[in-house]
Amino acid sequence: MKYPVILLSLLLSGCATTGQDEQQTIEQLTVSKNYAGLVEVYKAKVIENDQDWEAQQKLAEAYLKNGDVESANFYVQRVIDLSKQPNGKAYFLKGKILARNFDFEGALKQYSQALALGLNDAELYMQRGIALAQTKKYETALDSFNLARLRGFNETAVKNNIAMVYIYQGDFQSAVDILLPVYEQDTTNSKVSSNLKLSLMKLEAAEGSNDASMEVLPEQVIPEVEVDEPAGEAEVSAITAEEFFKAEPFNTKIEPSERKYYIQLGAYDNMPEALEKRNALLDTRLPISIKPADLGKSGTWYRLLTGEFDTYRQARTFAANNKDALASHDYFIQVIQ
Repeated sequence: MKYPVILLSLLLSGCATTGQDEQQTIEQLTVSKNYAGLVEVYKAKVIENDQDWEAQQKLAEAYLKNGDVESANFYVQRVIDLSKQPNGKAYFLKGKILARNFDFEGALKQYSQALALGLNDAELYMQRGIALAQTKKYETALDSFNLARLRGFNETAVKNNIAMVYIYQGDFQSAVDILLPVYEQDTTNSKVSSNLKLSLMKLEAAEGSNDASMEVLPEQVIPEVEVDEPAGEAEVSAITAEEFFKAEPFNTKIEPSERKYYIQLGAYDNMPEALEKRNALLDTRLPISIKPADLGKSGTWYRLLTGEFDTYRQARTFAANNKDALASHDYFIQVIQ
């Protein structure tokens, strides 16, 4: 009698080892982002049992990450239509597929269903914010991005996308205010630096132009939806600006500003040098901003400015009142129309 018991124990041990090996393989493929390998693993499980809804949902995720949107849609739709209780992640995945196909209204409906089923993670709110921005529901998009932030989504990605919403609303100063500190911390982030430069240029153009129409083209703005991915969670890939906003230009009306006077403390031909010089002026305890000046073929200069005044007399009085702080620095009164 003891021999069958021993044999059964060996069989159970073998099954456990096989399961552990398979899970280890899946983890290795996930970490290495070998999505084609993940497709093969989950496809084998589906072939073995076409009622394994968990395997089909994971297969759909692997297909989407591997760029096969049609196959991803086929399997996740089976899960939604045929399984007894599709979970929130299934609807979230369906929403991402629809968004990949530019159906952002449809994606929003799927995201709402995912939320209704209790899915409450950062990536869902981030992707929902993107879809809301695509459909020009800007205020709600901002709320969704901030909810993603509260749930641990990458701060830089959130701030970059919030700044893009400001850009498309024509609020270039708010975009600069949120991007400049991010750029100061990491000057290597190309998406942030590109959007910061665009915001600064648009802000300067708005201040100096008599044309009340400011046009922002989608391809000028670079979204960021990458995330520091927890083990086992779905990856969020970068998308193009065309996928973030509709392809047609979005026009924002901006009233031309009147002439303003500033105390200029320097001008530099690149942003990193301007930031370095601005930091060196922190001892003045004066609010110092960076504003670009487009010199046409001569390039762009970045001005260090403090104060903003309606008249030359006000600017001169400010300089006199702060003569001790400004004593060791070269400066002059700059007028910007």
